[in-house]
Amino acid sequence: MPSADAPKDRLRRRWQADTEGRAGADTLFDDLCARYSEPHRHYHTLTHLEALFAALDPHWLGHPAAVHFSAWYHDVIYDTARSDNEELSAAHAGVALRAMGLGDVTRVEHMIRATKNHTAPPADPDEALFLDADFSILGAPPARYEAYVVEIRAEYGWVPEEAWRAGRLAFLTKTAAAPRLFHTDAFEARLGAQARANIAWERAKLA
Repeated sequence: MPSADAPKDRLRRRWQADTEGRAGADTLFDDLCARYSEPHRHYHTLTHLEALFAALDPHWLGHPAAVHFSAWYHDVIYDTARSDNEELSAAHAGVALRAMGLGDVTRVEHMIRATKNHTAPPADPDEALFLDADFSILGAPPARYEAYVVEIRAEYGWVPEEAWRAGRLAFLTKTAAAPRLFHTDAFEARLGAQARANIAWERAKLA
């Protein structure tokens, strides 16, 4: 059985490859891990980061570094009682990446802000792939999707059940109404049908 810190070990190797030994990178990685391991997180964790990277085929990306750093920082600030997590995460990323002397930071900040509304038209193909990878949980196998639903509900544990059901149903109904669930043909072909089946199951469960 993998050790409890295996995801962190694997992510550390990826982070080291992405940051190429830049000064301060180790400290920033420890900060990222601490934030993605906050006790109120149940889905938006290091495991989510791993899954996001697994969904991103590097051969598809025009600007791999920008997409990778967008993934690293897209949920670095996560408080379900706030509505500005994406803006705060983008600002946090900007400070961290500029401190390491990395370029393309503006692109990263824009991609992180774009996660506030996955249905809006993406700015470019990289952003489309990034948003689809972040949304790929919708097309997960049924058992994983059911676990995700439990995890998300736990993150919103402070919301009364009636309000949760109404809000979640509104989100699912809006998502299901779209002509397609993913921006890219690759994700739509691979995950679209399963995502619709998962959403239909959850809507029936909530209703």
